[in-house]
Amino acid sequence: MGAEEHKKKAPKRFKFAVITVSDTASRGEKEDKSGKFLIEELEKAGHERVYYSVVPDEKMEIIGAIVEAFKAGADVLVTSGGTGMAPRDVTVESVRPLLDKELTGFGEIFRLLSYEEIGTAAVMTRATAGIIRSSDRVMAVFCLPGSLGAAKTGVKIILNEAGHVLKHAGE
Repeated sequence: MGAEEHKKKAPKRFKFAVITVSDTASRGEKEDKSGKFLIEELEKAGHERVYYSVVPDEKMEIIGAIVEAFKAGADVLVTSGGTGMAPRDVTVESVRPLLDKELTGFGEIFRLLSYEEIGTAAVMTRATAGIIRSSDRVMAVFCLPGSLGAAKTGVKIILNEAGHVLKHAGE
């Protein structure tokens, strides 16, 4: 069975969570444009938001928000921010130990599309994705950089593939 056939059998709607990781946004010093954009686009596509949070670039805050998103029933979690090279960019280090499977292709495709938009600066992102399994449930996790441009690039991939990921992860 090919990818298109699998996608036909994949869930068409899912519950989602968005977690923005940003010291400045968590202190109210800047607006969370990327997180709000992700919510808007996912809702516009017919998906249901069950959780949203803005947390500082702190490992335990990120992990706590992930647990809350899972408890809220999210099938798909999108994080925005903390995927760069700065010392406080710890989203990937916080998420990766929780993943049962990492989807390396997501980061590769994200970087390819980013390269087409911003050139070689795309090497600076550590965007990643994977799945978390617990309590006979699966949650797909997509970690994006915090810029609005990254949210626009990433949400296209997520909208095309999240159901497909959930189908296979739930088998």
